Amino acid sequence: MRRKVALFLLDLTCFVTRLVSNIAMTVFAKASMARLRHFTLKPRPGDIYISTFNKAGTTWMQMILYQLVTAGRGEFDHISQVAPFYDELPFVGPAERLLEELPSPRLLKTHLPYEELNPPKDARIVYVTRNLADNLVSHYHHACLAMALNVDFDGFVREALSEGGPNWYPHLRSWWPHRNDPNVLHVRYEELIQDLEGQIRRVAAFCNIPIQEDRMPDILERCGFAYMKKLDARFDFRLRFYDKDGPKGGFIRKGGVGGGKERLTAEHRAQVEKLVEKAQKELGYTDAPVAAAAQEPGAPAAEKAAGGAR
Repeated sequence: MRRKVALFLLDLTCFVTRLVSNIAMTVFAKASMARLRHFTLKPRPGDIYISTFNKAGTTWMQMILYQLVTAGRGEFDHISQVAPFYDELPFVGPAERLLEELPSPRLLKTHLPYEELNPPKDARIVYVTRNLADNLVSHYHHACLAMALNVDFDGFVREALSEGGPNWYPHLRSWWPHRNDPNVLHVRYEELIQDLEGQIRRVAAFCNIPIQEDRMPDILERCGFAYMKKLDARFDFRLRFYDKDGPKGGFIRKGGVGGGKERLTAEHRAQVEKLVEKAQKELGYTDAPVAAAAQEPGAPAAEKAAGGAR
């Protein structure tokens, strides 16, 4: 009996402590983000934000933009040095110095909802989306690497698609209505796969980054998966593995389209389709490439293809 009471009290203590800790961390995070936004960042005209939901092509777009601003000559020890993760900066000691030392245009990666980011009107935002099924599978591999464990795939997908999951839908709901804002360029991952050079030129024009034509071959090479794969450690977020039988492979995986549906079970696909249908009905969302989809209502495609500068 004493053992059961002791176990109950321990479980209750853990629950209450976790609850209080979560509340404290939420308040701390919001206060830290407010401090970053209004005091540490010191926004500059032309700052470029790379906005995505996790595993939608974030690192790829970081590399594309960095190679564009360096004319295909960009070198770094880690991608975070040249395109830092904005959401983590409140917890990085020298954040203010790091931001001050970055040359303009600064490249800032974010997964924040639009309302929390609240980007300045004179900033440029490259908003990247990806097919949900492919995103789920990529996110699963990311979770395995992050946890240094072979995570149960079915359990991961169920959790990811649940109301309390990683919040793909709320992020989409937040950003999708802004995809045609004058300072936002919407790029689909699938379009990068289909026509990398065309999309690189589109991004460059939108961000007012001139391209030296003789440097384009180097930019394309450095933004290809073969080149990035060779430099895997420079993009890897991990510190170490604990599970000796843990997941193998690097951070840069394949960079493909359609593999998500192959990996998902019929039940998973039905859940994905249900969530995507909800997004289509409520938000007018589509994950089909522009060339293959009907013109989105109000989308100034011609303007943005020509550069979108305003």
